[in-house]
Amino acid sequence: MVEELDLEGLSEAALNERLQALAGRGGQVVLHNTRARHNLVVNVSGELDVAIQGSAGFYCCGFMNGPRVTVTGNVGWYAADNMLGGSLTVGNNAGSNLAPSMIGGLVLVHGSAGSRVGYGLKGGTVVVIGNVGMLTGQQMLGGRIVLLGAAGPGTGESMYGGAIFYRHGALAASGTNNRARGLEPDETGWLAALLAEHNLPLNPDEFECLAPTPGKQKYHLFKPRLDAREKAV
Repeated sequence: MVEELDLEGLSEAALNERLQALAGRGGQVVLHNTRARHNLVVNVSGELDVAIQGSAGFYCCGFMNGPRVTVTGNVGWYAADNMLGGSLTVGNNAGSNLAPSMIGGLVLVHGSAGSRVGYGLKGGTVVVIGNVGMLTGQQMLGGRIVLLGAAGPGTGESMYGGAIFYRHGALAASGTNNRARGLEPDETGWLAALLAEHNLPLNPDEFECLAPTPGKQKYHLFKPRLDAREKAV
């Protein structure tokens, strides 16, 4: 059974309550007149297919665990924030800070994404078919990021864990505390399966990987300098 919801006159809180009531039954929901509304499919747990006809604003699929969400247009900043499970597929572009602190699941963006993709990523997989901005994978702790287009400067800045896969020559510049390496055998098999599943005609041999530098990480401690202000007359 497919339920169609018109978001005109429906608040985000009421929408997410309705989606949660439907979750766990294996149903399908189509959302109309989204008009890039914020906080769509937030904190919804359980099996549910959600089709967003149009674009979504900030925090789409935040804290979600289980639903399979497809967005035909764009998503704004912080999509899949702290997502625990399920999937988010974006037909066009994503804003900055895609999948921050994501814990599990899959995010697939068919277009490009802004800066700081996968900031603090803990688990799951983030795939961007287009280009990404600076600082992708900054301070990531785990999980995997797969980049099919160009990657901006500072990629992998201060990584603690996880892996970033990118095509040869597509990386503008990597950040600190990481190293480039070839794919390990299990990674090659995993990447081949991922590309085939999503009909992406690429070979894992086209990719290399950024991983954290082994051993103790080194960081620069920033000490702000406070200048004396002139006394008010």
